[in-house]
Amino acid sequence: MKRRNVFLKIILSCALLVLLLPDLWAQNYGQIRAMKNRAETVTRQKNHFVVQVLRSYNIPCKVTEEGIVAQLHIQNHWYDVKQIEIVPVTRDIEGGYEVIAHEIFFYTEGDILHLVSAVKIQ
Repeated sequence: MKRRNVFLKIILSCALLVLLLPDLWAQNYGQIRAMKNRAETVTRQKNHFVVQVLRSYNIPCKVTEEGIVAQLHIQNHWYDVKQIEIVPVTRDIEGGYEVIAHEIFFYTEGDILHLVSAVKIQ
Protein backbone atom coordinates (compact mmCIF):
# COMPACT_ATOMS: atom_id res chain seq x y z
CA MET A 1 0.00 0.00 0.00
CA LYS A 2 2.79 2.38 0.92
CA ARG A 3 4.67 1.62 -2.30
CA ARG A 4 1.54 2.26 -4.30
CA ASN A 5 1.11 5.75 -2.74
CA VAL A 6 4.74 6.65 -3.46
CA PHE A 7 4.36 5.39 -7.03
CA LEU A 8 1.18 7.46 -7.54
CA LYS A 9 2.87 10.58 -6.15
CA ILE A 10 5.79 10.13 -8.53
CA ILE A 11 3.45 9.73 -11.51
CA LEU A 12 1.45 12.83 -10.49
CA SER A 13 4.64 14.86 -10.06
CA CYS A 14 5.87 13.82 -13.51
CA ALA A 15 2.50 14.67 -15.05
CA LEU A 16 2.56 18.13 -13.46
CA LEU A 17 6.09 18.73 -14.76
CA VAL A 18 5.07 17.72 -18.27
CA LEU A 19 2.09 20.07 -18.13
CA LEU A 20 3.93 23.07 -16.64
CA LEU A 21 7.29 22.93 -18.44
CA PRO A 22 6.05 24.17 -21.84
CA ASP A 23 4.57 27.30 -20.23
CA LEU A 24 7.78 28.01 -18.33
CA TRP A 25 9.89 27.43 -21.44
CA ALA A 26 7.66 29.72 -23.52
CA GLN A 27 7.98 32.49 -20.93
CA ASN A 28 11.76 32.19 -20.82
CA TYR A 29 12.03 31.96 -24.61
CA GLY A 30 9.94 35.11 -25.00
CA GLN A 31 12.11 36.98 -22.51
CA ILE A 32 15.30 35.81 -24.22
CA ARG A 33 13.97 36.84 -27.63
CA ALA A 34 12.99 40.27 -26.28
CA MET A 35 16.46 40.73 -24.73
CA LYS A 36 18.16 39.73 -28.00
CA ASN A 37 16.01 42.20 -29.95
CA ARG A 38 16.87 44.95 -27.47
CA ALA A 39 20.58 44.14 -27.68
CA GLU A 40 20.44 44.37 -31.49
CA THR A 41 18.69 47.75 -31.27
CA VAL A 42 21.22 49.13 -28.78
CA THR A 43 24.13 47.87 -30.92
CA ARG A 44 22.68 49.55 -34.03
CA GLN A 45 22.24 52.81 -32.10
CA LYS A 46 25.79 52.62 -30.73
CA ASN A 47 27.25 52.05 -34.20
CA HIS A 48 25.18 54.89 -35.67
CA PHE A 49 26.32 57.24 -32.89
CA VAL A 50 30.01 56.40 -33.40
CA VAL A 51 29.74 57.05 -37.16
CA GLN A 52 27.89 60.32 -36.45
CA VAL A 53 30.68 61.46 -34.10
CA LEU A 54 33.44 60.52 -36.55
CA ARG A 55 31.70 62.42 -39.35
CA SER A 56 31.22 65.48 -37.14
CA TYR A 57 35.00 65.60 -36.60
CA ASN A 58 35.74 64.79 -40.28
CA ILE A 59 37.56 61.57 -39.36
CA PRO A 60 37.43 59.18 -42.33
CA CYS A 61 36.27 55.68 -41.51
CA LYS A 62 35.26 52.46 -43.21
CA VAL A 63 32.05 50.84 -42.07
CA THR A 64 30.87 47.25 -42.57
CA GLU A 65 27.49 46.35 -44.10
CA GLU A 66 26.15 46.06 -40.54
CA GLY A 67 27.20 49.65 -39.77
CA ILE A 68 30.17 48.73 -37.58
CA VAL A 69 33.24 50.97 -37.77
CA ALA A 70 35.99 48.68 -39.06
CA GLN A 71 38.78 51.16 -39.82
CA LEU A 72 39.80 54.71 -38.95
CA HIS A 73 42.06 56.94 -41.02
CA ILE A 74 44.21 59.13 -38.77
CA GLN A 75 47.45 60.90 -39.75
CA ASN A 76 47.81 59.05 -43.08
CA HIS A 77 47.39 55.64 -41.45
CA TRP A 78 44.44 53.23 -41.47
CA TYR A 79 43.79 51.56 -38.11
CA ASP A 80 41.79 48.32 -37.89
CA VAL A 81 39.26 48.74 -35.08
CA LYS A 82 38.86 45.64 -32.89
CA GLN A 83 36.54 47.03 -30.23
CA ILE A 84 34.79 50.28 -29.32
CA GLU A 85 33.77 51.49 -25.87
CA ILE A 86 31.60 54.52 -25.17
CA VAL A 87 31.79 56.07 -21.71
CA PRO A 88 29.47 58.94 -20.77
CA VAL A 89 31.00 62.01 -19.13
CA THR A 90 28.57 63.34 -16.54
CA ARG A 91 28.15 66.18 -14.12
CA ASP A 92 26.00 66.32 -11.01
CA ILE A 93 22.84 68.36 -11.21
CA GLU A 94 19.96 68.75 -8.84
CA GLY A 95 18.11 65.46 -8.67
CA GLY A 96 20.70 63.35 -10.50
CA TYR A 97 23.24 63.83 -13.22
CA GLU A 98 23.52 65.08 -16.78
CA VAL A 99 25.54 63.60 -19.65
CA ILE A 100 27.69 66.40 -21.07
CA ALA A 101 29.99 64.41 -23.39
CA HIS A 102 31.15 60.93 -24.32
CA GLU A 103 34.59 59.40 -24.29
CA ILE A 104 35.01 56.93 -27.14
CA PHE A 105 37.83 54.41 -27.03
CA PHE A 106 38.83 52.64 -30.25
CA TYR A 107 40.89 49.54 -29.55
CA THR A 108 43.21 48.63 -32.42
CA GLU A 109 45.93 46.01 -32.77
CA GLY A 110 48.58 48.02 -30.95
CA ASP A 111 46.96 51.27 -29.86
CA ILE A 112 43.99 52.68 -28.03
CA LEU A 113 42.63 55.76 -29.77
CA HIS A 114 40.70 58.14 -27.52
CA LEU A 115 38.14 60.72 -28.59
CA VAL A 116 36.06 63.01 -26.37
CA SER A 117 32.92 64.28 -28.05
CA ALA A 118 30.16 66.63 -26.98
CA VAL A 119 27.87 65.22 -29.70
CA LYS A 120 24.58 64.15 -28.13
CA ILE A 121 23.11 60.71 -28.67
CA GLN A 122 19.94 61.08 -30.75
